[in-house]
Amino acid sequence: MIFHPQHLVPTEGSFRIQPNVSAMVHSCLNKDVFREFWKGFTFQCSELHTVETEDFVFTVGNAQKIPLGGYAYSINIERNGICVHAESEKNLILGLMTLLDRIHAIDSGNGTAAEIDCCEIHDSPLTPYRMIHFCVFPETDLWSFRHFMRFCAALRFSHVVLEFWGMLQYDCLKELSWSSAFTKDQIKPIIREAKELGLEVIPMFNHWGHASASRVAYGKHVVLDQNPTLQSYFSEDGWCWAIHKPKVKELLRQVRNELTELCGVGSYFHIGCDEAFNFSFTRENMSFICDFINEINEEMAQQNRRIIIWGDMFLFQHEHYNEKNVYTCNAPSADTEEYMLNRLNKKIIIADWQYDALHAPVETALVFQKRGFDCLICPWDRGDNQLIACINTMKDHHLTGLLHTTWDTVHRRMPTITIAALGAFEGNTSFRLEHSRTHTAALWRKVMFANGEYEKAGWTKKQLGALI
Repeated sequence: MIFHPQHLVPTEGSFRIQPNVSAMVHSCLNKDVFREFWKGFTFQCSELHTVETEDFVFTVGNAQKIPLGGYAYSINIERNGICVHAESEKNLILGLMTLLDRIHAIDSGNGTAAEIDCCEIHDSPLTPYRMIHFCVFPETDLWSFRHFMRFCAALRFSHVVLEFWGMLQYDCLKELSWSSAFTKDQIKPIIREAKELGLEVIPMFNHWGHASASRVAYGKHVVLDQNPTLQSYFSEDGWCWAIHKPKVKELLRQVRNELTELCGVGSYFHIGCDEAFNFSFTRENMSFICDFINEINEEMAQQNRRIIIWGDMFLFQHEHYNEKNVYTCNAPSADTEEYMLNRLNKKIIIADWQYDALHAPVETALVFQKRGFDCLICPWDRGDNQLIACINTMKDHHLTGLLHTTWDTVHRRMPTITIAALGAFEGNTSFRLEHSRTHTAALWRKVMFANGEYEKAGWTKKQLGALI
């Protein structure tokens, strides 16, 4: 077991899972992916057969539905049955994930079987905004992509911010993708399944810095390495979009339209806006960038979406900050910070990535919160103390939520994602990286079966000499 419900009362006995199980389920659970999850979490020993009901339940046998009591979901596990109960699709899916997490293997006369200890559970997430950011790199294959999305759903994340690093074929400009990029038809089934699992997919496209759609450390540029005649769309060094030009604004608008259509109905769009190197913080430039972001915010509001931006370009390194915390603050003065944060629309959500803050509170997040913004705190994989500092800041200061980032290290540091999920869902900071590896591997095996294929097992294709 990975998760620990808020309220659990053990009762006597256990429920033995048979090779074939019939369940009454709400329509949101009557999907092939949940039948695959059932088989995976029962160690390939049980098949789930479902019949739809209008109630928000997952019921096997004769177990009684227990009242929610103000919690998001309740679970009753008796010797003669199981009942998961909620009042919404998302909460019912969370309840099922909690149930699956409690299944364990036992010996039987025919080999291995599965069972669940009897108990009553009432549980709710700490925050409704448990987000994770995933980059689709040229090195990412569709199997790994789909596996990752399933893994995040099992960890009970609520949203996935999806960023294609030159790996989605756009209609508006073919050079926005490498020749090996995926088509929309290849991506749609993965997004559809993610939504079935209760994840909201948030499209992301960088609208300021990171215009190369490639890591700065290696010098690649998705557009200019294919067509240098498009240089005028970018800053001189190619790193930033030339957003003062109408043709660039129009291209970015077309990108947003294509991504929102691909990802379907949703409430958010992430436009990046971090690490805009060589930006000159004149009053004119600051006014322009804030107005540019505000314009996109107004446009997306017409689609009932709020935009998310990174926060580093709007932060100043104040002297009163904890000297033991290292912050990334790219604004050159307190006045520039104040001017830009006052000019930005307060409906904009700011994602504060501070990967080297070792101690709570992470003070930069509180700057945004005090200015009236909804703030997501954004850990990475820099270490246990950095993760704990972010989780505790979110908890203690009631931030909007957590957005865990993965970047290029996702396949080397997958267990960090488990720790972030625990922190976002239940505020748990007791896990450590060395302890989470085996738990993460066990969960990874259950959500998508490798069927004996070496390169599909685990989260790296190889064990020696390769990153993915």
